[in-house]
Amino acid sequence: VVRTIEHRSPALAFYMHGTLERMGSPYWGSLGRVLKDDLTVAIADFVYWHVSTGGGDGDIVASAKRFFSCAKKGAADSDGCKRLLDAIVGQKRPLVEVECRRAKPGPERRVACHIGLAVLAALKGRGEVRQHLVDALAEIVLAEVSEKTVGGRMRDVLTAWVDLPKDLPTPLLEALANPDLGALLSDDALEKRCGDFAEVKSALDDPAGAFSWVCFAVTHKKLELNLVAKVTVKEGGHTFTHDIPHWELEKAIRDIDSDRFDDDGAYRIFAELAWDKECPAGKEGAVAGACTAGSKRFETGSQVQVSWLKRAPFRVTLGANGKYSGAPAKFLTPAVLKFRKLSRRIWELRTLVPPALASYLFYAGQTVSSDTKAALRALHRTARLVTELRARWYLWSEKKQKSFEELDIAELLYVARASLDKETIQNNKILAFLDQQASGGAATIDIGDWLRMVMRADFRSLAMESMRSALDLKLRDTSRPHETFFLSLTAYLLDTNEGVSEQVARAAFRSSAKELLLSAQHRGVPRVGDRVRFRFLPRLSMRLSFNEPYATTDGDSRRYVVAADFPTFMLAINDYVGLELSAIDFVAPLAEMALRPAGKYDNYANVALDLIRPRLGMWIAVPAFSRRIALTSGFGARFLDVKRLDDGSDPKMLRAEYKYKASLTFDAGIQFVF
Repeated sequence: VVRTIEHRSPALAFYMHGTLERMGSPYWGSLGRVLKDDLTVAIADFVYWHVSTGGGDGDIVASAKRFFSCAKKGAADSDGCKRLLDAIVGQKRPLVEVECRRAKPGPERRVACHIGLAVLAALKGRGEVRQHLVDALAEIVLAEVSEKTVGGRMRDVLTAWVDLPKDLPTPLLEALANPDLGALLSDDALEKRCGDFAEVKSALDDPAGAFSWVCFAVTHKKLELNLVAKVTVKEGGHTFTHDIPHWELEKAIRDIDSDRFDDDGAYRIFAELAWDKECPAGKEGAVAGACTAGSKRFETGSQVQVSWLKRAPFRVTLGANGKYSGAPAKFLTPAVLKFRKLSRRIWELRTLVPPALASYLFYAGQTVSSDTKAALRALHRTARLVTELRARWYLWSEKKQKSFEELDIAELLYVARASLDKETIQNNKILAFLDQQASGGAATIDIGDWLRMVMRADFRSLAMESMRSALDLKLRDTSRPHETFFLSLTAYLLDTNEGVSEQVARAAFRSSAKELLLSAQHRGVPRVGDRVRFRFLPRLSMRLSFNEPYATTDGDSRRYVVAADFPTFMLAINDYVGLELSAIDFVAPLAEMALRPAGKYDNYANVALDLIRPRLGMWIAVPAFSRRIALTSGFGARFLDVKRLDDGSDPKMLRAEYKYKASLTFDAGIQFVF
């Protein structure tokens, strides 16, 4: 059996090395455990290979045949086979270990690696299955930033959001998960939107709009130009002008009372911000000018001019009543209150951003990372993924004790891919295997079915499909007992009482073992399962032979002879009775010379004619007693004749002649079959 497996499928023999080694030894005590260990590595390697090569036509069984046939002579010289052979033949190691652990996989194979490692962990019953699946999902939604520092941070964020749904920043997720948002996040779309003052004004007019926060999320430079306020202050003969960025204005107006807020308060806020820039802490009194020691702010007659949001600037003057006037009524107040509403929403979203991403998204400042736009796109996909997982709660649960069989890897991958935009899906070949749909009907197994069997740790089904594919063994093929025995033994050792009872598995194993033993019996009489026996070894027999020419010199047509019939051709009618055919008897010439009475014989060389003995007979055997010993009876032709030349009066003066003459022979006796 071991030699047959090694010959039929070298790849299967590599993965089943431990099992075959045990089978070839007298020690089968831990064969079941070794079989599971070998099968675990084989299944993980196959899943990784299937996913990383694109999934073929979607039929897992057909893909398994290609996988295991890679190690055969004359196999297809594809890139996938070269990779597999380099691992199992060149390095003598599993493919997953070579490409996913001993070397850093490229971006195009990382999803496949995480799936393969998840399969390996699931079949071994280890707890890192979930983390490998999260890593696979992260590689899909974070592909744009996976090579960057922010990629690692976002991976941690995804893990936290998936495993701790109670702590999710729901408002931030709702904003980011909008399916229409993706079209606005390309570099060109952001440049166009954030550089258009009309879009900025629209955000101010509708602070609660679905996309009013987008430009603030990336702290766009053009947004800074559109929202900057130019403030000019004239105080006691000193005049200074400063630009007030929107994030400073946001902080200043965050806590104002909107019911009592008016233009005077608005102008004072702008003026205060300008004063703080002109006279920062530590500068007052140190130099001459507006910051000279003893100078005061907001004295009667001071003037402020604000140019903001492309509105016509008005110079207002502080009157004796302590209020600024000179601009139309409520000229600045509505704009400040609108900006306050918008900035409050931005601030609320900013507080929900995970601390690890605070320097990338909704950053309140001037310096921002170059990866901010990519980070926003990645977080948008992450939010869509997490939102979908929340809606389809049965795909993922925060309960750590949840069994693996409830995880549907294929569905999780579908959900992750759905979070991508159409262009990304079309350009991304990593998930091409999900699009391969087998056309073999309901009986065909696809990658989703296969992964569900993995999560259930259904070793028996996985082994049967894998090994049948590796050995190219059809379900109804009974002509290959060695492979059938190996599969039956595997099914028996992996029996879990699910779908088939222990009695059925035991009966199947017993039947295949019997067939194997019977097929291995190439000696003795044939049987029903092996009806024809042809061997070049002769059959040895002792029998009573009847032939008329015997009586010429012997006085009796009977002889007890030893025969060596050649070749051995036997046909079984059933396990007990059959026919036999032979053409030569090597012992017949010797028997003729030994059994003829002494005398003078002419043409002695003609005795060689007795070598040719065509014979057709019937055999009867009892296989339970012996398959080598049988009773035999038959008839045949003899081409040697003896003619007496004397008158027979003196037996001591016997003289005869050997010549050619055909005659009929009948015999019966016992024979030994090699």
